[in-house]
Amino acid sequence: MTPMNCILRTRHMRSRTFDRFARTNLGQAIVVGAVVAGLLLARGAGAQTAADSSLTVVWTAPGDDGTSGTAATYDLRFRTTPVAGTDTLSWWNGATRVNGLPVPRLAGSIDSVIVRGLNPVTTYYFILRTADEVPNWAGYSNIGIMATSGDVTPPGGIADLGITATTGTSIALRWTAPGNDGTTGTAASYDIRYSTSLITNANWAQATPVTGEPAPAIAGTPQTYTVTGLLGSVTYYAAMKTTDASGNVSVLSNVVSGATLDAIPPAPIRDLTVRR
Repeated sequence: MTPMNCILRTRHMRSRTFDRFARTNLGQAIVVGAVVAGLLLARGAGAQTAADSSLTVVWTAPGDDGTSGTAATYDLRFRTTPVAGTDTLSWWNGATRVNGLPVPRLAGSIDSVIVRGLNPVTTYYFILRTADEVPNWAGYSNIGIMATSGDVTPPGGIADLGITATTGTSIALRWTAPGNDGTTGTAASYDIRYSTSLITNANWAQATPVTGEPAPAIAGTPQTYTVTGLLGSVTYYAAMKTTDASGNVSVLSNVVSGATLDAIPPAPIRDLTVRR
Protein backbone atom coordinates (compact mmCIF):
# COMPACT_ATOMS: atom_id res chain seq x y z
CA MET A 1 0.00 0.00 0.00
CA THR A 2 1.24 3.52 -0.71
CA PRO A 3 0.40 6.85 0.96
CA MET A 4 -1.73 9.34 -0.96
CA ASN A 5 -1.88 13.11 -1.17
CA CYS A 6 -4.88 14.75 0.51
CA ILE A 7 -6.61 17.92 -0.68
CA LEU A 8 -8.83 19.99 1.59
CA ARG A 9 -11.57 22.23 0.32
CA THR A 10 -13.58 24.47 2.67
CA ARG A 11 -17.34 24.69 2.53
CA HIS A 12 -19.22 27.58 4.10
CA MET A 13 -22.93 26.86 4.73
CA ARG A 14 -24.06 30.48 4.68
CA SER A 15 -22.10 31.64 1.67
CA ARG A 16 -21.62 30.94 -1.97
CA THR A 17 -18.04 29.87 -2.57
CA PHE A 18 -15.68 29.44 -5.43
CA ASP A 19 -12.54 27.38 -5.33
CA ARG A 20 -9.29 29.28 -5.22
CA PHE A 21 -6.83 26.68 -6.43
CA ALA A 22 -3.87 28.31 -4.73
CA ARG A 23 -1.87 25.22 -4.06
CA THR A 24 0.39 25.71 -1.06
CA ASN A 25 3.16 23.41 0.06
CA LEU A 26 2.50 22.54 3.71
CA GLY A 27 4.90 19.67 4.14
CA GLN A 28 3.50 17.41 1.41
CA ALA A 29 -0.02 18.73 1.76
CA ILE A 30 -1.86 20.27 -1.16
CA VAL A 31 -4.45 22.67 0.20
CA VAL A 32 -7.21 24.11 -1.95
CA GLY A 33 -8.84 27.11 -0.34
CA ALA A 34 -12.29 28.65 -0.81
CA VAL A 35 -13.18 32.34 -0.88
CA VAL A 36 -16.51 33.75 0.35
CA ALA A 37 -18.12 35.38 -2.66
CA GLY A 38 -21.34 36.72 -1.15
CA LEU A 39 -23.02 36.30 2.22
CA LEU A 40 -26.68 35.30 2.36
CA LEU A 41 -28.04 37.64 4.96
CA ALA A 42 -31.76 36.84 4.59
CA ARG A 43 -33.32 35.09 7.56
CA GLY A 44 -34.09 31.43 7.10
CA ALA A 45 -31.73 31.12 4.14
CA GLY A 46 -29.73 28.21 5.52
CA ALA A 47 -27.35 30.41 7.45
CA GLN A 48 -24.39 28.88 9.18
CA THR A 49 -24.43 27.88 12.83
CA ALA A 50 -21.51 26.88 14.94
CA ALA A 51 -22.16 23.21 14.11
CA ASP A 52 -22.36 23.71 10.36
CA SER A 53 -18.72 24.45 9.51
CA SER A 54 -17.34 21.75 7.26
CA LEU A 55 -14.30 20.78 5.25
CA THR A 56 -14.12 18.52 2.21
CA VAL A 57 -11.16 16.18 2.11
CA VAL A 58 -10.16 14.98 -1.39
CA TRP A 59 -7.52 12.42 -2.37
CA THR A 60 -6.40 10.06 -5.11
CA ALA A 61 -7.27 6.43 -4.41
CA PRO A 62 -4.25 4.11 -4.06
CA GLY A 63 -4.42 0.48 -5.14
CA ASP A 64 -4.91 -2.81 -3.38
CA ASP A 65 -1.30 -3.78 -4.03
CA GLY A 66 0.75 -0.63 -4.18
CA THR A 67 -0.79 1.53 -6.90
CA SER A 68 -2.82 -1.11 -8.73
CA GLY A 69 -6.22 -2.65 -8.04
CA THR A 70 -8.78 -1.46 -5.50
CA ALA A 71 -8.23 -1.15 -1.76
CA ALA A 72 -10.78 -2.24 0.85
CA THR A 73 -11.20 0.57 3.36
CA TYR A 74 -10.13 4.03 4.48
CA ASP A 75 -9.45 5.47 7.94
CA LEU A 76 -9.45 9.28 8.09
CA ARG A 77 -8.75 11.13 11.32
CA PHE A 78 -8.34 14.74 12.38
CA ARG A 79 -7.20 16.95 15.23
CA THR A 80 -6.83 20.66 15.89
CA THR A 81 -3.18 20.21 16.82
CA PRO A 82 -0.30 19.30 14.49
CA VAL A 83 1.90 16.25 14.80
CA ALA A 84 4.55 16.79 17.46
CA GLY A 85 7.87 16.20 15.74
CA THR A 86 7.85 12.75 14.17
CA ASP A 87 5.45 11.13 16.66
CA THR A 88 2.63 10.52 14.21
CA LEU A 89 1.42 7.43 16.09
CA SER A 90 0.54 9.40 19.25
CA TRP A 91 -1.23 12.00 17.13
CA TRP A 92 -3.15 9.26 15.30
CA ASN A 93 -4.23 7.45 18.46
CA GLY A 94 -5.63 10.67 19.94
CA ALA A 95 -7.34 11.88 16.76
CA THR A 96 -11.05 11.85 15.93
CA ARG A 97 -12.11 9.24 13.39
CA VAL A 98 -14.33 10.40 10.52
CA ASN A 99 -17.45 8.30 9.89
CA GLY A 100 -19.17 7.77 6.57
CA LEU A 101 -16.05 7.38 4.45
CA PRO A 102 -16.50 6.18 0.88
CA VAL A 103 -15.52 2.71 -0.24
CA PRO A 104 -12.20 2.97 -2.08
CA ARG A 105 -12.50 3.09 -5.83
CA LEU A 106 -10.10 1.89 -8.50
CA ALA A 107 -6.54 3.16 -8.10
CA GLY A 108 -6.16 6.62 -9.58
CA SER A 109 -9.78 7.63 -8.95
CA ILE A 110 -10.62 10.72 -6.91
CA ASP A 111 -12.33 10.00 -3.56
CA SER A 112 -13.64 12.56 -1.09
CA VAL A 113 -15.69 13.07 2.05
CA ILE A 114 -17.31 16.09 3.69
CA VAL A 115 -16.40 16.38 7.37
CA ARG A 116 -19.22 18.23 9.13
CA GLY A 117 -19.85 19.58 12.61
CA LEU A 118 -16.50 21.33 12.94
CA ASN A 119 -15.91 24.51 14.88
CA PRO A 120 -15.84 27.73 12.84
CA VAL A 121 -12.58 29.62 12.35
CA THR A 122 -10.48 26.68 13.52
CA THR A 123 -7.47 25.01 11.88
CA TYR A 124 -7.77 21.24 11.40
CA TYR A 125 -5.12 18.63 10.56
CA PHE A 126 -6.08 15.44 8.66
CA ILE A 127 -4.26 12.15 8.04
CA LEU A 128 -5.59 9.24 5.98
CA ARG A 129 -4.68 5.56 5.91
CA THR A 130 -5.81 2.78 3.57
CA ALA A 131 -6.11 -0.98 4.02
CA ASP A 132 -6.64 -3.94 1.74
CA GLU A 133 -8.84 -6.96 2.47
CA VAL A 134 -6.27 -8.74 4.71
CA PRO A 135 -6.03 -6.02 6.15
CA ASN A 136 -2.60 -4.67 5.30
CA TRP A 137 -2.50 -1.02 6.35
CA ALA A 138 -0.71 1.64 4.33
CA GLY A 139 1.53 4.19 5.97
CA TYR A 140 0.27 7.59 6.97
CA SER A 141 -0.69 10.01 4.23
CA ASN A 142 0.67 13.52 4.03
CA ILE A 143 -0.99 15.94 6.47
CA GLY A 144 -3.86 17.98 5.03
CA ILE A 145 -4.25 21.34 6.75
CA MET A 146 -7.12 23.83 6.45
CA ALA A 147 -9.02 26.32 8.62
CA THR A 148 -12.81 26.40 8.64
CA SER A 149 -14.62 29.60 7.86
CA GLY A 150 -17.42 31.00 9.98
CA ASP A 151 -19.02 34.05 11.53
CA VAL A 152 -17.87 34.80 15.06
CA THR A 153 -18.71 38.53 15.06
CA PRO A 154 -21.85 39.34 17.08
CA PRO A 155 -24.32 42.08 16.22
CA GLY A 156 -23.55 45.48 17.66
CA GLY A 157 -25.06 46.31 21.04
CA ILE A 158 -28.11 48.58 20.99
CA ALA A 159 -27.30 51.81 22.81
CA ASP A 160 -30.33 53.99 22.04
CA LEU A 161 -33.24 51.93 23.39
CA GLY A 162 -35.89 54.36 24.58
CA ILE A 163 -39.48 54.66 25.75
CA THR A 164 -41.78 56.69 23.53
CA ALA A 165 -45.15 56.26 25.27
CA THR A 166 -46.88 54.52 28.16
CA THR A 167 -50.45 53.56 28.99
CA GLY A 168 -51.96 51.83 31.96
CA THR A 169 -51.03 48.43 30.48
CA SER A 170 -48.24 49.04 27.97
CA ILE A 171 -44.87 50.65 27.30
CA ALA A 172 -43.78 51.54 23.74
CA LEU A 173 -40.10 51.08 22.89
CA ARG A 174 -37.93 52.43 20.10
CA TRP A 175 -34.35 51.63 19.00
CA THR A 176 -32.03 51.65 16.01
CA ALA A 177 -31.36 48.31 14.36
CA PRO A 178 -27.77 47.09 14.76
CA GLY A 179 -26.03 45.02 12.11
CA ASN A 180 -25.36 41.35 11.61
CA ASP A 181 -21.64 41.89 12.15
CA GLY A 182 -21.21 44.85 14.42
CA THR A 183 -23.01 47.74 12.73
CA THR A 184 -23.29 46.35 9.20
CA GLY A 185 -25.77 44.00 7.57
CA THR A 186 -28.99 42.65 9.05
CA ALA A 187 -29.25 40.57 12.22
CA ALA A 188 -31.54 37.56 12.67
CA SER A 189 -33.65 38.14 15.78
CA TYR A 190 -34.31 40.27 18.86
CA ASP A 191 -34.82 39.25 22.47
CA ILE A 192 -36.69 41.93 24.42
CA ARG A 193 -37.29 41.44 28.14
CA TYR A 194 -38.82 43.42 30.98
CA SER A 195 -38.81 43.31 34.76
CA THR A 196 -39.85 45.30 37.80
CA SER A 197 -36.17 45.22 38.86
CA LEU A 198 -33.17 46.76 37.15
CA ILE A 199 -32.04 44.36 34.41
CA THR A 200 -28.38 43.32 34.37
CA ASN A 201 -26.37 40.54 32.75
CA ALA A 202 -26.59 38.66 36.05
CA ASN A 203 -30.41 38.58 36.16
CA TRP A 204 -31.13 38.63 32.41
CA ALA A 205 -32.42 35.05 32.50
CA GLN A 206 -34.97 35.97 35.18
CA ALA A 207 -36.43 38.90 33.20
CA THR A 208 -39.71 38.26 31.36
CA PRO A 209 -39.27 37.72 27.59
CA VAL A 210 -41.85 39.24 25.27
CA THR A 211 -43.28 37.60 22.16
CA GLY A 212 -43.78 38.88 18.65
CA GLU A 213 -40.69 41.07 18.38
CA PRO A 214 -40.19 42.48 14.88
CA ALA A 215 -37.59 40.96 12.61
CA PRO A 216 -34.41 43.03 12.59
CA ALA A 217 -34.21 45.56 9.79
CA ILE A 218 -31.05 46.61 8.00
CA ALA A 219 -28.54 48.34 10.27
CA GLY A 220 -29.45 51.94 11.05
CA THR A 221 -33.21 51.51 10.64
CA PRO A 222 -35.47 52.81 13.48
CA GLN A 223 -37.66 50.06 14.93
CA THR A 224 -40.39 49.87 17.53
CA TYR A 225 -42.21 47.41 19.76
CA THR A 226 -44.91 47.79 22.41
CA VAL A 227 -44.79 45.70 25.56
CA THR A 228 -48.36 44.91 26.57
CA GLY A 229 -50.16 43.16 29.41
CA LEU A 230 -48.54 45.25 32.14
CA LEU A 231 -50.01 46.41 35.44
CA GLY A 232 -50.90 50.05 36.01
CA SER A 233 -48.90 52.38 38.23
CA VAL A 234 -45.82 50.12 38.15
CA THR A 235 -42.26 50.99 37.15
CA TYR A 236 -40.84 48.57 34.60
CA TYR A 237 -37.33 48.10 33.24
CA ALA A 238 -36.71 46.93 29.68
CA ALA A 239 -33.62 45.80 27.76
CA MET A 240 -32.79 43.71 24.71
CA LYS A 241 -30.19 41.62 22.94
CA THR A 242 -29.70 40.84 19.25
CA THR A 243 -28.73 37.51 17.64
CA ASP A 244 -27.30 36.90 14.17
CA ALA A 245 -27.86 33.91 11.90
CA SER A 246 -24.78 32.15 13.28
CA GLY A 247 -26.05 32.31 16.83
CA ASN A 248 -23.73 35.12 17.94
CA VAL A 249 -25.45 37.25 20.60
CA SER A 250 -24.85 40.95 21.20
CA VAL A 251 -24.08 42.53 24.52
CA LEU A 252 -26.96 43.77 26.65
CA SER A 253 -28.49 47.00 25.41
CA ASN A 254 -28.88 50.08 27.53
CA VAL A 255 -31.62 49.59 30.12
CA VAL A 256 -34.64 51.90 30.16
CA SER A 257 -37.36 52.34 32.76
CA GLY A 258 -40.80 53.85 32.80
CA ALA A 259 -43.96 53.76 34.87
CA THR A 260 -47.28 52.67 33.46
CA LEU A 261 -50.14 55.07 34.00
CA ASP A 262 -52.68 54.82 36.76
CA ALA A 263 -55.29 52.62 35.16
CA ILE A 264 -57.48 52.15 38.22
CA PRO A 265 -60.50 54.53 38.26
CA PRO A 266 -62.23 55.69 41.46
CA ALA A 267 -64.69 53.29 42.98
CA PRO A 268 -68.29 53.91 41.93
CA ILE A 269 -70.51 55.77 44.42
CA ARG A 270 -73.05 53.43 45.92
CA ASP A 271 -74.74 55.70 48.50
CA LEU A 272 -76.07 58.48 46.31
CA THR A 273 -79.23 60.04 47.78
CA VAL A 274 -81.47 62.93 46.78
CA ARG A 275 -82.91 65.39 49.30
CA ARG A 276 -85.40 68.23 49.14
